[in-house]
Amino acid sequence: MLAPNEPLQLRVFIDKSVIEVFANDRQAICRRVYPARKDSLGIVLFAEGGAAKFTSVKAWEMMPSNPY
Repeated sequence: MLAPNEPLQLRVFIDKSVIEVFANDRQAICRRVYPARKDSLGIVLFAEGGAAKFTSVKAWEMMPSNPY
């Protein structure tokens, strides 16, 4: 849970079908996804129930964790 006025910092790692999300260095989730479309390469940021302000979005391409 966020403290009042605490900004949310997300670190998202995507490695083929595994997505890991780290929130404010306190919470983490990992999910396996199975994208069926070849164009499933994007990420969408959105908010439900209110407005959100994104102050920074950065992306880096990662090397495969397992080249096989």
